[in-house]
Amino acid sequence: MKRTALFLCLAAGLAAAQEPEAGKVFAVRTARPQRRTIAQTLVKTGSLAAPARVALCAKVPGRLASTALDDGTAVEEGTRAEKGDALARLDDREYRIARDSAKAAAEAARALAEDAAREFARTERLRASGVATEQEFDVARFARDRTAASLAQAEGGLAKAELDLEECVVRAPFDGVVAAKRLHPGAMVSASSEIFEFVATDPLHALFEVPTTALPLLKPGETKVRVTVDAYPDEPEDLVVAEAYPAADPATRTVTAKALLPNPGGRFRPGMYATGAFALDERAGVLVVPFEAVLRIRDRRCVYKVEGGRAVLADVATGLRHDDGLEIVSGLSDGDEIVVDGLHRLADGVPVRVVE
Repeated sequence: MKRTALFLCLAAGLAAAQEPEAGKVFAVRTARPQRRTIAQTLVKTGSLAAPARVALCAKVPGRLASTALDDGTAVEEGTRAEKGDALARLDDREYRIARDSAKAAAEAARALAEDAAREFARTERLRASGVATEQEFDVARFARDRTAASLAQAEGGLAKAELDLEECVVRAPFDGVVAAKRLHPGAMVSASSEIFEFVATDPLHALFEVPTTALPLLKPGETKVRVTVDAYPDEPEDLVVAEAYPAADPATRTVTAKALLPNPGGRFRPGMYATGAFALDERAGVLVVPFEAVLRIRDRRCVYKVEGGRAVLADVATGLRHDDGLEIVSGLSDGDEIVVDGLHRLADGVPVRVVE
């Protein structure tokens, strides 16, 4: 590549130094500069990752009764579920009995507490009229407080029993898909027994390692990145950088840049390879010419303009390059006609004929 560039530079220099051949007209193709958006592009290879990945367990021990959705569909690897959907159920008969027992105990405690409260109120009135003694008042107050405490304890036991009963149903914590099924109906489970591995897949995180030198140009919420997943090379997704991780890798001097890849149909999978083309330092409405239209002659950048049927060598200042386009900072205007093909045979001032 370096040899080719050197050859082109030397050829251009020699051509510029040549005298025009008398009577010879050179055929060239031309174009006009265009105004468009251009950006410095950084291309990096990365991968797709799930934004959340959890092990679903039952919070209470018991026998696994079923692994099915509410409509009876069996839950297997690949089953999609929305937040709150039931994925598995434990045999809850013991927990129902415990709930009913706690409910009865709470009702009994409530009746005792209400009776003690009424007795305290009656004794308080009698003491005010001088009929009840101070000792009788203290006894009634103690009974009221004791039964109120017993009621609170019974209600707490009922709440715990109801919660245990609810925990017999294992639900999806967010919208996602079952990545792995660990246990099947009939298995005994404890609070640490993993029943499913459940992952979020929409959106996925597209992660790329970019050099720390690019950080000043990497603006979360603004910098555009075109993500192409290897499995779908002809279907790139135009996204925006969502986040640049706060810590750099001390070994590679890179930082992770993240974009959010919409995945409503679930065709993209965590772990897939992807390529990200980051549009750094994007500039809108700049003058752009084809890259091959610009010659490098030693430390100069030049183009051939067509004026009055002749090729005129003009110095230009260049900026960003994007794909086959090169930004022209100065030296050209929108209406100029420049040579884009055949320029390496030209010299300043030679006659030219524009062809299609």
